[in-house]
Amino acid sequence: DTLDMGRSVVGPYLWDRGIRRLDHVVGTHPQLDHVGGLAWLVRAFEVGRYWSNGVERSEPFYQRLSQALRDRGLTESVAAEGQAIVDSGGCRLLVLNPPHAIDLSVEGVVEPAGSRGGLRGAGFNNRSVVTRLDCGSHSFLFAADVEVEALARLREGKASVAAQVLKVPHHGARSSLDRPWINQVGAEVAVISVGRRNPYGHPVPEVLAAYEESGARVYRTDRQGAVWVTARVSSGAMQIRSAVEGLPQPVRVGASLSEAMAVEGRNLERLGRQWSGL
Repeated sequence: DTLDMGRSVVGPYLWDRGIRRLDHVVGTHPQLDHVGGLAWLVRAFEVGRYWSNGVERSEPFYQRLSQALRDRGLTESVAAEGQAIVDSGGCRLLVLNPPHAIDLSVEGVVEPAGSRGGLRGAGFNNRSVVTRLDCGSHSFLFAADVEVEALARLREGKASVAAQVLKVPHHGARSSLDRPWINQVGAEVAVISVGRRNPYGHPVPEVLAAYEESGARVYRTDRQGAVWVTARVSSGAMQIRSAVEGLPQPVRVGASLSEAMAVEGRNLERLGRQWSGL
């Protein structure tokens, strides 16, 4: 609880791009690494609507978020399967999880929205808000922290989980490894949001292997930093780049003049792409 990602990372990024209003903010589930920076964002930006999975907690980070929402006059909208958070301008953001009806036969997905406490481990993660964004011919799946029980339900659900770009569930944890689901998604790009040298060992080798075997190009934020996806509704073209790709590369000690010039040439190309906004 030492680094406020909203204030230090997300906010400056949005400001740099001239964004002052967020029509929708989705807090997938009340864990510090997923909503810890939202209290600051809610206060610093104009927010149209805030979405959550309906679960409340007593921890300080959640209470700060709740107070920020109250101070801004915002009430939480509880997301559930089948709701379209956005449906305009050629784009649709559809909620795939949590389900409307709680299936008591599925362990870990048993907790009505609005309850306090009671959810632990897989049950807590399986109530995460999972969304699929379709814009023109482009598709993105944001899988939050759902684990195998919820992934199995998504596999068998009515809504398609196929997507070009996937935010890998639960930071690449073994508890979210479902190979049939991975194959059903068929992602071209799989992004693993994970902290460097995290104490959980995420992502585990089995998960990395599963996505690589599926044909997905894997990005890890612990090694490649932030990942940008640029696309247009009117075009099928999509560009993906990472923060590391934009960093200047050092010239090897003892490199020849031609090698050094080649490295510096590529560095100039990186700088040019950044200035052009590509």
